[in-house]
Amino acid sequence: MWIHLSSGDFIYRNNGKIWKNTPGLTMEKDGSLTLHNVNLKDTGKYRYTVFADEDIQIDDGEKEIKVYAKAPKPTVMFDCDADGNAVLTCDTRNHTDLIVSWYKENKTIQNEKNPKLFLTSAQVQENKPYSCRVSNPVSSEQSDSITVPFSTKTCGKELLEGTSCTIKLKTRNNEIPTEIKWLHFSSDAFIEKKRGKIKNNKIDGEIGEDGSLTFKSVSLKDTGKYKYSAFNNDGTEIGAGEEEIKVYAKAPKPTVKDNCKNGDATLTCDIGDRTDLTVSWYKENKIIHEKNPQMFLTSAQVQENKPYSCRVNNSVSSEQSDSITVSCATGESSGPRKLFGFDFWIMVSILAGSGALLLLLICVLVFSSQCKNHQKDERGLRLRNL
Repeated sequence: MWIHLSSGDFIYRNNGKIWKNTPGLTMEKDGSLTLHNVNLKDTGKYRYTVFADEDIQIDDGEKEIKVYAKAPKPTVMFDCDADGNAVLTCDTRNHTDLIVSWYKENKTIQNEKNPKLFLTSAQVQENKPYSCRVSNPVSSEQSDSITVPFSTKTCGKELLEGTSCTIKLKTRNNEIPTEIKWLHFSSDAFIEKKRGKIKNNKIDGEIGEDGSLTFKSVSLKDTGKYKYSAFNNDGTEIGAGEEEIKVYAKAPKPTVKDNCKNGDATLTCDIGDRTDLTVSWYKENKIIHEKNPQMFLTSAQVQENKPYSCRVNNSVSSEQSDSITVSCATGESSGPRKLFGFDFWIMVSILAGSGALLLLLICVLVFSSQCKNHQKDERGLRLRNL
């Protein structure tokens, strides 16, 4: 006998005859339970009881199954705020049993499982495609990719070099000024508009009809605070304040270099002379909590033969290196071998030459000694003959 504990559905066989209260269950000859066209209501525990003749129970137990609906294809929706930031939403059609993963340029975003993904205005400006994948233990589906459009009407606080954007002018009751001046604190450069005439002193921007400051392509030198003051026809100040932007160069693609010594290895994430970048390390594409541009591997870690890579990022962009697998000869350095602090082969040559010279010197000394002994023997012989 089998009984579904959640619903009370059962199937029972006695002397070859079967009783059941639901059409979805079938019992095989060996007593196994077969469910046809399972659905969500079939989830749960099933208890079985086995009897021998004369209704003597000889076995019982429980089996549990979990039925999942097929994961739907999700849709990515987005909403932007006035500062150019965006919130992406992975729409799963009210399914609550799904795990969400986010992708940027078809590469998974580590440790991001929330149905909502926040993007800063700088990340939006990268103009990269995003998608999400939903999955349960039996199925998964990925959305189409979307690229969030960035409005050039408002500059975010952090900008990618080359971005076009506008610093909006804030005035009393949104009045249009007849006189407006923007001053860049860092360089003392300014641009001003007075009664229709514009004077520009080294600011790479334009003043719009409403007094806002527009950059066609921001550069690193545009970083800093901008002070503005605006006046109406009567000379009354209708707006004053400060706005700040930070411009970053695009992160370069780094290169991982390795240096072996005694079987250990030091990996270096080469980013040239850039100082505005944060480094992250990956082992088999899984992040390692190591932020230093150099990472030390023991000989045991080297022998694991796993791929390593590094990612560099600033507030507006990121790039990941190609992966490398480190190979070090145990007990040897990847640099030139040394002997007594000097190049190994040079020292071998010197010692080999010294050995030959030493052998020649020994031969001369032996021959000289033998000659002296021979002369002594001859003198002794002559004296005896006398």
